[in-house]
Amino acid sequence: MKKYLIIATLFLGACASFMGKTNYVPIGPQNLSRQVQNVKDMPIFSNPDQVKKPCARIGFYQVQNLPNDKKVIMREIDKVREFAAKKGANAIMLRQYANDDNTSYPVNLSSYFLKYMDEISPEDEQKIEDFVNTSAIMDELR
Repeated sequence: MKKYLIIATLFLGACASFMGKTNYVPIGPQNLSRQVQNVKDMPIFSNPDQVKKPCARIGFYQVQNLPNDKKVIMREIDKVREFAAKKGANAIMLRQYANDDNTSYPVNLSSYFLKYMDEISPEDEQKIEDFVNTSAIMDELR
């Protein structure tokens, strides 16, 4: 029995090592109205020049220490798209990096969530105004 417990523990540890460490930093108003109905349709850009609409960055999301496996990375990108859509993003600016010594493992993903400014609802305008007012108050307190 103890042998099976050790094997199960090692297996679960190996599975956990395939999961990257995530970090999300809100840098704009959050939980804006959802514009993207199908997250598979959410545009992913790799260069700011590709974005043709006026937009604002509403969040920064990072996934660290992913294995250099295309299926794992694509699954993680799908998760990032879903999370971005829940926050009200219309698109993602995505970058992929190798670790500090430029080897192929682990892979780190960094992304900005983009909200198109020409698709703002009245409710979103109020959230933006509230965010700006809160930011101004925080600046005064510093």
